[in-house]
Amino acid sequence: MRAVVPQYLYQLGATAAFVGFVFGLGDALGYAARFATGPLADRRGGYWLETFLGYGLQVAAVAGLAFARDVWQVASLVFLERFSKALRTPARDAIISGAGGRGSGGKAFGIHAALDQVGAIAGVAMATAMLYMSYAAQAVFTAALVPGLVALLILYVAYRVGKVKPVGRGGGVAVGRGVFFFGAAQFLLGLSIIHISLSMYRLAEVPWLASLLYLVAMVAEIPASLALGFIYDRSHKTLLIAPLFTILLAISFMTGGVYLFAGAVLYAVVTSYADVVAKAEAAKLGAATSLGVVNAMWGLGLLVSGVLYGYFTDVGNYLAIVFTAASSSIASLVLIWRLVIS
Repeated sequence: MRAVVPQYLYQLGATAAFVGFVFGLGDALGYAARFATGPLADRRGGYWLETFLGYGLQVAAVAGLAFARDVWQVASLVFLERFSKALRTPARDAIISGAGGRGSGGKAFGIHAALDQVGAIAGVAMATAMLYMSYAAQAVFTAALVPGLVALLILYVAYRVGKVKPVGRGGGVAVGRGVFFFGAAQFLLGLSIIHISLSMYRLAEVPWLASLLYLVAMVAEIPASLALGFIYDRSHKTLLIAPLFTILLAISFMTGGVYLFAGAVLYAVVTSYADVVAKAEAAKLGAATSLGVVNAMWGLGLLVSGVLYGYFTDVGNYLAIVFTAASSSIASLVLIWRLVIS
């Protein structure tokens, strides 16, 4: 779905600022809601109900996109899809952490992220091929329902035979200063990243090419997720990697052209970091509550960066994008450095 929506919004007359707003606010809502969904999962215990509801809402959002014909209808469904992720992710991540066992959190999240990307690659490849063959966006959304429904079935099988049933902590989990300190670093990191939807928007006149760009990012996330997961289990200083890549991403976005594809790889490294290293670190600091707080701060950074960089793209001020991204990236690096050496 996300491989098609930026181009579809472009076709409906949206500006780059609006696309940045939709994906920025969507991601921010999806992450900010975890302030509530994380503690809720811990208090209620069990975690599986939230996971099932989250995946079900995502399938419903994709179904709605097949009928959406207005930019605000599309935006609302993107927001619903992001909320579905907020509902399921803290609970699902607690299940993954429990499945990984003590001392292997990085590996567990790395394996999960890599397998997740296998599905993403298949989906984006399907979308790219359909757009190349001149299928409408609505046809892609309809086709995407099939793997979504199969995913729900497989989730049920995992619940029945996997025997991974984390127990809630009854009363919630206290959040210490370290969680908010690390969350602040993730906010600044989110502020420094240029969402791939903006790179796709720049290629939207050729819809299949924009989807191909997204496909490159999805492919790159598999080795990045696995590598970061294994490295993190061996060295805490893996936390310092991502801020350096966001500066290079900003430069590639400013350069444009074929360098947008290099930027897609850089984007993949940073998002893999957020999905693997940051989550493993947050899991160490607490349970679903800590995961929710850290992810929410990352999402708030994405909201600001999406709107800000979308506006700068509309007016053609790419130097401002590089300056803002580099400044917030360096600030994030300083905070993470203090966390690592403390």
